[in-house]
Amino acid sequence: MECAIAIQYLPMDARDDEEVCRVVDEVIAAIDASGLDYYVGPFETTVEGDFESCMAVLKSCIEAGAAAGCKEMASYVKISWRPGGRVMSTDDKIGKYHPTDSEFAARGAA
Repeated sequence: MECAIAIQYLPMDARDDEEVCRVVDEVIAAIDASGLDYYVGPFETTVEGDFESCMAVLKSCIEAGAAAGCKEMASYVKISWRPGGRVMSTDDKIGKYHPTDSEFAARGAA
């Protein structure tokens, strides 16, 4: 895995928290549909894969929010990219802090 991106999608025109969650759920569904590994956190979602796929997911997130009715959004993105190399995975970074989380337990047992 040569790339990891962290995406925070903020629907700026949402009228309440329920609407924020509805739109963000649609954005996360777009990430899920990509088939890439991802981890949903309380403030952002981290996606891992090759550079081109991660950039395509970023675009699909923005489009998914618009399709969900968001007319104004802000998106904060962090990109870690090592062309031809490997960046640290989410498991590498935080797996030890989640020993009972099934997302990490299977990898930790290996």
